[in-house]
Amino acid sequence: MRQHVQVLIIGAGAAGSAAAYALARRGLNVRLLEQFQTGHTRGSSFGPSRIFRLAYEEPDYAGLARAALESWRALEREAEQQLYWRTGGLDLGPAGTPSLEAVHTSLTAIDAAPERLSRRELARRYPQWRVPADWEAVYSPEAGIVSPDVTLRVLTDLARHHGAQVLEGVAALEIEPGRQPAVLTGAGTLTCDHLIVAAGAWMPRLVPQLRTSLSVTLAASSFYRPDDLAAFQPERFPVFITHDEFQAYGFPVFGLPGVKLGVDVVRPITSGDDRSFEVPAQVGEASDTFMRRHLPGALTVMERSTCLITRAPGGDFILAAHPDCPQITLASPCSGHGFKFTPLLGELLAAHALGEGHPWQLPRFGLPAQAVDTAQGGPAAAGA
Repeated sequence: MRQHVQVLIIGAGAAGSAAAYALARRGLNVRLLEQFQTGHTRGSSFGPSRIFRLAYEEPDYAGLARAALESWRALEREAEQQLYWRTGGLDLGPAGTPSLEAVHTSLTAIDAAPERLSRRELARRYPQWRVPADWEAVYSPEAGIVSPDVTLRVLTDLARHHGAQVLEGVAALEIEPGRQPAVLTGAGTLTCDHLIVAAGAWMPRLVPQLRTSLSVTLAASSFYRPDDLAAFQPERFPVFITHDEFQAYGFPVFGLPGVKLGVDVVRPITSGDDRSFEVPAQVGEASDTFMRRHLPGALTVMERSTCLITRAPGGDFILAAHPDCPQITLASPCSGHGFKFTPLLGELLAAHALGEGHPWQLPRFGLPAQAVDTAQGGPAAAGA
């Protein structure tokens, strides 16, 4: 049986749920498909916390984050619920590190009031930290925490409130481009005026043109129980990112009674269908080493978990038309740093689906060259 809707969205993660909400509140007939259950733990959009920050090396991403903060506040007003918790943020590393300098320059360019903290000042304000003598920190006041678990529930609830249908346990098996794109599912075929594919780690399977452009990797995080729980509360311990061999990122106590830490030392290549839930031993060991070296007040491992990162070339996002069909929008705004933009991504995707301009539809969000070559039968297609 074939059914038709105005806008069909594949994937109820951050981007898909935000798009469903943004389009439904405009009065469109929207259907959102999720192959598992909303909020499931097999992909990328789950868990108690993600970092919100303006601290980017690239000024356009810093500006995008500032615009996203206004979108978070607007979503909070409609939901009548807090979705962003301000903690401040620290970027730490050896003084003079180019990426650390770039963060300070970028924050200054958007008048985000960054502060440079010497090792001595860092120790005075945040005595939880132990860092080498040559380290310094850049403090940004607007950084904080947003929660996938809370946000996805709010977005799908509001999408339903505005009339969207959210279908769980319905997997998209195949996409047929055309003037009215069709999606084959186990429950029948759906057609639409416009299709948004926001399938996360399943994008390469559903959109073959992206197979050479997107890489799916396994990331892991660890939670550590502090000796002094009060010392690691959000009002006393900011979110952080380090510019060192660990490329660590972490959180105060939030959602669970432990400090959350991720390190970017190895990310095994995987896929949405074949992923493991085991934390690589090298990641666990590096996490423990980082905590012993820099945060010795929180060393007891509570639990570890994994998630998937779908990365586009250069760490950018893909928010672009399908190379063979302008009635299909491809949305892969992850690359390991996308969640902070969630409500703004919904607005961007809604504008794209409706053929409208948007001031934050950046040129860097276009289709990767590999995907265009594949669609045109170029070198990428020949090697497939």
